[in-house]
Amino acid sequence: MFHTLTLTGPAVDKTLPLILAVVLAFAGFLVLRRSPKLAVSVWICVLAFVPIWLGVNVGFNGNYYLPPATAAGLLVIAALIPLPRMRLSWLDGLLVLVVVAAICSLYTGSASIAMSALFSIVTYYVIAYLIGRFAPMRVDARWLHGAIAIVFTGVAVLAIIEGLTHWNPFVEIHASNAMYTIWGSIQERGGVPRAEGAFGHSIALGSSLALAIPLTLAAPFRLWVRAGMVLLMLVGTVYTFSRIGMVCALLGLVLSILFMRDAITRKARITLVAAMLAVSAVVFPLVTAVFDDAGSEASDSANYRGDLVSLIGTMNPIGVASSAEKNSAGNLYFGDFRSIDSQLILTGLTNGTIVLIGILVALAGGIILLVRRKASPATIALVAQIPAFATVALITQYSIFVWFVAGLAATTQLIPLSTAGVMLNTRAVEHPRHTRSDARPPVRSAA
Repeated sequence: MFHTLTLTGPAVDKTLPLILAVVLAFAGFLVLRRSPKLAVSVWICVLAFVPIWLGVNVGFNGNYYLPPATAAGLLVIAALIPLPRMRLSWLDGLLVLVVVAAICSLYTGSASIAMSALFSIVTYYVIAYLIGRFAPMRVDARWLHGAIAIVFTGVAVLAIIEGLTHWNPFVEIHASNAMYTIWGSIQERGGVPRAEGAFGHSIALGSSLALAIPLTLAAPFRLWVRAGMVLLMLVGTVYTFSRIGMVCALLGLVLSILFMRDAITRKARITLVAAMLAVSAVVFPLVTAVFDDAGSEASDSANYRGDLVSLIGTMNPIGVASSAEKNSAGNLYFGDFRSIDSQLILTGLTNGTIVLIGILVALAGGIILLVRRKASPATIALVAQIPAFATVALITQYSIFVWFVAGLAATTQLIPLSTAGVMLNTRAVEHPRHTRSDARPPVRSAA
């Protein structure tokens, strides 16, 4: 006897969008697979211009969340495969340590908290890292720097417009989920709205623009183009009124000027220093006025971050800290603190001190490469973010961008590069032990 399968109205409402999504994803994969540059460009645009709340809930009960950049990233990774022979990096080992520690955390108590942390690591960190790791193997690193520069110049322009008009078009895109409730509102400082762009938070926007500055300076454009792009990014960070965003933006610029010598000529360094001083002189009164109007808001925020140090004693070698607990509403607290405004401390609280030490060693390694003038532009960008890692958490697209740049740093430190971060030809990628005579000579700055 045959039975007819029938779908009710609600079942059809859920099934048809799923089928449509699968078909569109497959079609997108076929298109992106034909052009690695297109695949990477699309992903960077999704990262920068699609708000975090436009993702999808996954899992049996829909209790886990897949950000838009992560969903797109899965397609991009599939499109970039197969790859040339890949050499392992010490950053690969760090990522494995983070994932293994997160898995081990499932068996050390607080399993529900550990599972949420593990899912976040995979969706925010691992996928982005793999894209950053794979992309320079399929497209020229200088082209990749240029793509990031163009997209984040657009981000900076929108931030400036938002700062001047106090209008954010992205928060007008509503979503009926918790992510929109958390990130879909505009912050203020001193009564002035802070630019957030599509990043859901002013700190995330400011820190992401700062992260893009060293990569922009390594882009294959003329001096005046790169200088103009960086100038826009600096002004964009100002309108976030994020102290750490502005600090990291200036630090990224200064470190690039000092240590990216082959990509930045003497003339370019003088021009960039002049631009930095000019921007500082122009925006200083505005920033000072806003922070004066904010009163004790900024100092209270700094004091709160200082109080987080008391949680270090509750960290475990592996797994979630003993101070972690969820209240009846499902909100996670560490002691009396709900918001952990330090990614380094948050890492120790959720993954354990072993992972925290591994990340500190990796950052120290980046500083050593920088001082020895062997750091790629991506490594310089990460070193410039160290103040942010100590004082803010990795949130929204900022967390994804950081781990993308980490993957980019891992690959560009291994593939034969000039100090400017110039990618050599595919043959050099497949045979990394070739001498410099086997490779394309570095392309000098047009400045």
